[in-house]
Amino acid sequence: MTGLDTNVLVRYLAQDDEAQLRAVLTLLLKKGATFFVPDLVLIEADWVLTTVYQWTAEEIAEAFGRLLSVHNLLFENEGRIRAALRALRQGADLSDELIVDRCREMGCKTVATFDKGIIKRHPGFAVIPK
Repeated sequence: MTGLDTNVLVRYLAQDDEAQLRAVLTLLLKKGATFFVPDLVLIEADWVLTTVYQWTAEEIAEAFGRLLSVHNLLFENEGRIRAALRALRQGADLSDELIVDRCREMGCKTVATFDKGIIKRHPGFAVIPK
C-alpha cells in the first residue's frame, strides 16, 4: 500500500497540471495497487480547494464523495468521512467534524473548544473550557 500526500490528491481532483495529473493517474491505475488517504490529507485538501481554488463546500463534498467510490483508495474511517461530508453539505466545517468524530471514537467524554459552530452542532459533547 502507498500513502497519498495532499498535493497528489489535489492534482487528481483539480486536474490543473496536465503532467502531474498524468503521473497521478498512472500511479492510481497500477494493477493491484492500493492507496491510503489519511484524514489529515482530506483536511489539507479541503483547505487548498477552498482557499486556493475557491471551491464551494458542495463541490468539495461531491468530489470527496466520488473519492470514496474509487476501489483502490482506503481511508482511515470511511463512515467518519461520510458523516463529515453530510455535515459539510449542511454548512459544517469538514475538519471540525472529523475532529469531533475522532474524539468520540477515542472515547472522549467531551471536546473542549471555543468554536461556536462545533458547540452548536454538538451540544453537550462540545464544551467551552472554564
